[in-house]
This record gives sequence, structure tokens and C-alpha cells, in this order.
Amino acid sequence: MEAPAKNILDVERSSPIAVLPEYETPKGSLFLSSLDQMAPAIVPTVYCFDRSDANVVDVIKQALARVLVHYYPVAGRLAKNSRGKLVVDCQKKLGVPFVEAMADCDIESLGDTRIFDSDVLGKLVYRDPTEHILEVAPLLTAQVTKYRCGGFTLGIALSHCMADGLSAMNFMNAWAEIARGEPLSLIPCHDRTILKSRLPPQITGPYNEFVHISDVSNMTALYEEEQFVQKSFHFDAEKLAIIKIMATEDKQVASSYTSFIALAAFVWRTRSVALKMKLHQQSKLLLAVNFRSRLTTPLPDGYFGNAVALPCCLCTIGDLIQEPISASAVRIKKAIECMTDDYIRSRIDYLDMYRYEGFPLGTLVISSWTRLEYRYTDFGWGEPRFGMGDLLRETCLFMTEGKEKGITVVLGLPLSAMNTFEKLVCGPNDT
Repeated sequence: MEAPAKNILDVERSSPIAVLPEYETPKGSLFLSSLDQMAPAIVPTVYCFDRSDANVVDVIKQALARVLVHYYPVAGRLAKNSRGKLVVDCQKKLGVPFVEAMADCDIESLGDTRIFDSDVLGKLVYRDPTEHILEVAPLLTAQVTKYRCGGFTLGIALSHCMADGLSAMNFMNAWAEIARGEPLSLIPCHDRTILKSRLPPQITGPYNEFVHISDVSNMTALYEEEQFVQKSFHFDAEKLAIIKIMATEDKQVASSYTSFIALAAFVWRTRSVALKMKLHQQSKLLLAVNFRSRLTTPLPDGYFGNAVALPCCLCTIGDLIQEPISASAVRIKKAIECMTDDYIRSRIDYLDMYRYEGFPLGTLVISSWTRLEYRYTDFGWGEPRFGMGDLLRETCLFMTEGKEKGITVVLGLPLSAMNTFEKLVCGPNDT
């Protein structure tokens, strides 16, 4: 499905007001791990609700002030310590910019709410003008947009320094619990020194995710010259079963691989073909894996921060598309199995010593949000539909849609590559 059209939405916004924690909260600075330091990017998300009451804005705004008492770092700002490392300045509580808005349409006009066109997303999520000034920008903004039909959307822009997907979900669900008048079911843990790098560092690498790869396929020109298109593709239970059989090595039982591994292998291969990568092009597949329970001493349930590693598969496109999908599934399974306590701690040490340079072309980062419990983000008016936009060119998301079975794949590609990807996905046996 495509993102909604650009011209459907006319939104009138109020001026932002700063929402502060309702009560006094701890001051000082909050340590950020090397994983938190990696990506100070802003992540926009949108929660869509089909109904509301006249007091919806006040309820959500008041609940935000209360949840910030528990998640007080979100009301602070980034700063740099004597080592030049980022920390959260909790003394400087400038609050969360909160915006009320009204849309001149029904919520159904938004179309596919899993993936938003950047123009539409820009109207539903308030982006602060200081966003690009690291030590001034808010770490969270919120916008409630009401629609003629009585529905509303809650648009969020959250700094990735503060939270990974699971932590963001826990924050949103806590906010919703308070809005419903319920106590928090999960108390956040703000001690990020649990993931502090070791002295001296104990790096056991090498880590393929940091290997530089060159663009020998001229993908740079493709991305510069063509429109960047975002789409979602739903793989129902029947299609997933076919892909799992394709990913089964030597006719083993199909359950030997999870749906995630099988689908990741299929998407990696199909996207590479769609981009017309040359056979000698190196390609990296990075898998965003939550490691909270993989450490020798698991992280606390309420750990608020980034606890995701990126195990890597690295090979040439020739190897990738000439070998069966089952071989790609083996690569993925082995990469995930390497996620031991030593691997994770060593990676944290590495990131503390070396600057992370970002993702080169030829990289695909797959992040699965299928286990995130967004249906609990109920502010009192029912379960939301969840969506986002502004995908990075290398990002691919696996999502679920309410009670609908299967997995929805969301990604962005240059127009010609997206057209090819769509044709290949329509007939997985042909790839």
C-alpha cells in the first residue's frame, strides 16, 4: 500500500506550550551509554484513534505532565560532559513542546496509517525549529490533531538518544495508563551505567557492521535522481509459510526458522535485486536485536534507553542471489546466535572508542516491531493504529496491524527499484 496523498490534509496548529513534570524531579546529569550516543536522530511516530471526547487534549496534556515525573529525563536537554560525550541535563528542564491542532477532514482520509508521506507526517508531528541544535532541541514533542469525524491522532517526535523501540513503547503505554487513571504497570529504570563501557576496553571483534563498503553499483546516482518512495507490503500467514519453506535447508521442517529469519532473508535478497546491485557489490544486512534478556545479568524490565545490537551478515551480491534463500537464512541465524554477553559488552566498548560513521549504501537494516505492544497505548478511547514515516534509505521495518495475522514490511526505495520490488514480492517463488 502507498502512503496517503499530499494534498488531503489541511491542519491548523496552535502555538506550542511547554509541558513540565507535574512535581519536582531529580536534577543533575544522566549518563548515556555508547549505544545511546550512536543516533541522536529524531524519530517521528503517529498513533491514530477513531474516536474521542471534547476533553481529549486536556486529558493527554495533563497525563503527559504526570508521566514526566516518572520519565523526567525526557523533559531535559542534551549536553556534553568533559570528555565530549553526550549526557542528559536534567537541571535544564525546558519541558516538552505540546501542540493542539485541527484537521479539515475525517481520519479515514489519511489512508495507509502504517507509513506516512513526509508532507503529511510534517503536519501531524510537530518538529521544533531548534531540532538541529543538539544542546537546545527538545527530546520529545507531542501534537494532538482532532478530525471532523471525532477521531484524533497523537504525533510524537522522540530523540533516539532517549529510547529504542521497546523503551519508547513503555513510555507511551505509561502515558496512556495515567490518562486512564491507572497506576504504572512498569516503573522505569534510568540507571544507564549498567551498559557503561569497560576500563580498559575489551574488544573481541571484528565487527562486520563497521566494515566500509564501496558503492560499486552507482546506487548513489539512483537515490539522487529518482523519487524516494515508501510503501508497505503485507505478508499473510499463507505467504509467510511459503517463504519459510523456501528458507528451509535440505527439506528440513519449516519450523526450524522463525518467520523473522525467513522473511529477512527474502527481503534482503529481493531488495538487492530490485536495486540492481552488481555481483561484486558487497552488501551488509544488519538486524536490530533487543539484547535485554541476552546478557548474563539481564537488564531490569523497566530499563529506559537503547538496548539493541546490530549483528551483521556481510557478503557479495553474487553470493547472496546465486545461493538459495536457505543459505541466507543460515547466515542470519548464525549472526543472531553470536549475540552473547561478551559480544554485546565488546561492541559497547568499541563504540565508546571509535566514532560511528553511519550506514553506507549497500546496507539494509531490518528492525522487527512485531512484538511491541502498541495496542496498549489506549488513552481511554480504544486501541490505536500505529504508523511512522521519514524512513532512512537503509531501513526496513517488520510490523503487525492490530489483530490481523501476518507481517507488514515497510521500506523506502527509489521509484524504479520500488516498482521492481513490488513485482518480485507479488510472486515470491519467482525470485
